[in-house]
Order: sequence, then structure tokens, then C-alpha cells
Amino acid sequence: MFTILAFIVVVGIIVFVHELGHFIAAKLSGVRVETFSLGFPPKLWSKTIGETEYQIAWLPLGGFVKMSGMSDESFDDDYNPDDPRGFNKQSFLKKVFIITAGVIMNIILGFLIYSSLTMSEGVGRMTGTTLTIISEDFPAAAAGLQVGDKVTAVAGKPVTTWDELTNIVRVHPGEPIEVNWIRGDSAMSAEIIPKATPEFNISTASMETVGKIGVVGTVVTEKVGPTKALYYGAQQVGLIVKLNAVSLGALLTGKAHIKELTGPLGIARMSGESARSGATGFLAFIAMISVSIAFLNVLPIPMLDGGHLLFLVIEAIIRRQIPEKVKIYLLKAGLAALVLLVVVVSYHDIVRFYLGGN
Repeated sequence: MFTILAFIVVVGIIVFVHELGHFIAAKLSGVRVETFSLGFPPKLWSKTIGETEYQIAWLPLGGFVKMSGMSDESFDDDYNPDDPRGFNKQSFLKKVFIITAGVIMNIILGFLIYSSLTMSEGVGRMTGTTLTIISEDFPAAAAGLQVGDKVTAVAGKPVTTWDELTNIVRVHPGEPIEVNWIRGDSAMSAEIIPKATPEFNISTASMETVGKIGVVGTVVTEKVGPTKALYYGAQQVGLIVKLNAVSLGALLTGKAHIKELTGPLGIARMSGESARSGATGFLAFIAMISVSIAFLNVLPIPMLDGGHLLFLVIEAIIRRQIPEKVKIYLLKAGLAALVLLVVVVSYHDIVRFYLGGN
């Protein structure tokens, strides 16, 4: 139940912020907003205030803002094309502003969260080999390592910094290595087999297997001012965007497999885990998902904002509107493709997270 509630909070915040961006942009542009929906049809609950119907719908894959004069995720092709306040009557730049506002709001949300966390928590970096966290279900815990132990050598090589320790462990996945450490006045050692862990390498745009023993070393935190906090916030947003772009490229070129994607079930699981880790971890997770959703939404796929942008660009080139029935057909095809993707990814989530598969 806790995991479900955490997932609802994560999705609710991100979808609400995204659709609020479209809503505000439409209002600022003078466009009539007919429906503000969290979720896709069929409708679960609704209330009309002024000229806008606010609703919660059954399919929790996102949401939409239904504007007069626009075919969208409501699949309603019965509208007045002559409404002077319709989306179709706006300039190209206004249309682009309205369509991209949701993505912009998700980016801003991620940026503000990362910047605020940096301002309040500071910037942490790993330095020494004195252990501060031991992860359960990893080889270090099974070997008896404890918080406060200082690792002095790995695989026969002395280590004094965190980078030295991790660099050795990473290149020995599934291979036994000797780890030496000091606990108080006692020197101790054990043979440990680093857990072979799949990891995406952003530099090579490919998956690789690295060794991990499940420890965190000494963390030094540096307090920063507002300017640096904003810089680190922007840097983190850029890193998430780059990671998503490289991951997509790897998927399209066959360097990564669809089973390595994380779907709603995986996100739900991670929502619960991040919520249990505390407010900082939970907020950082919301920021990461928000920026990732922004990246996903700009892809030129019908049903996503990028698909609507593609429609606008095509219409600008051919100098006439794409027939509404064609748009509705493409939107439905886009929805079917996204639902199929969610089903496939969810299957792999079940295998990976709940059945213990790879």
C-alpha cells in the first residue's frame, strides 16, 4: 500500500505540473480550454468550473488539456473549427508555446527540486574508504563488513581513496577477490565475490557488467550558495537529458534491449524505495522522473507532445491543416503503440523485480 501511495504521489505531481503548463499557456494565449484531465478516458470523476471541465480518468498513463479547435488525447473530433478562440486559429508560435509548455514545466520542476536540494543538502562527493553504508543482499554484508570499517586493500592492491577501491572492484564481476580492512585495532580480511551488475555506460552508449560489493565510503559534503545551487541543478537536469538521449540511441541501434527499460511497475517499486529513504531521496526521484518524462514527451510520436509538434511543422510546410480524421487515427495508433510498449516493459518489470529473473 505504501508503494502504491508513493507511486500515486509521483505520477500525480508530474502529470499535474505537465498539464498545468499546457493549461496556463492556453489561457495566456486566449485559447478556450474545454477539459483539464488527469489520466486518459474513460472518465472517472469530473466537475465543470466556468468553461472548463476538470476530470480524473481511468487510464493513468498521463493526462491532457482539451482545447477548442484541436484533436488530442480525448479523441473528440466533434468540435467547432470556426471558434475564434480555438487552438487552430492561433499563430504558429502560440501553438508551439502551448504544446511545449508541459515539457518546459517538467524541466522547471526537476531544475527547482535539484537546485533546492543542493542548496539545503550541499554537494556530496565520495572520498575515503571508511564505510558509511553497507547494503543488504550484497557480498560485503555477507562477508561481515560493517559501518565504520576502513578498507585498506582490494585484490592485493593498497587503496586509500574511494576511486581506487571502486575501480578495482568494478573490473572483477563474479570473480573472487581478497578485501582487507581495519576495525578498531584489528586487521581483518575476507574473500568476496563482487556481484555482477548490469550498468549502462553513458560514454559508450552500451550496457556493461561491473562488479559491486554494496558499500558506500566516506562522503564529504560541501555547502554551496544560491548561484552554485542553480548551476548544479541545471547540470543535473542536463545529465538526465543526456542519459535519456544516449539510452534511446542505444535502444534504437540495438546496443540496449527493451527488457532493460523500466515501466510503471518498476517506477512504482522505485517510488516506494525512494519514499522510504526519506524526503531528500523521494524529491530527487520525482525530479529525475519529471525530467525523463519531459524528454519522452518531445519524441515525435502521436499522443505525445512531440507528435503534436510534428503535426504543426507538417502543417506549416504544406500550408494547410492535416485532416482531423487523420489526426484522430494517428493519435489512436500512437496510444495503441504506447499501451503495447507499457505491456511489454511491464512484463519485463515483473520478471526482473518480482520473479527474480534477468
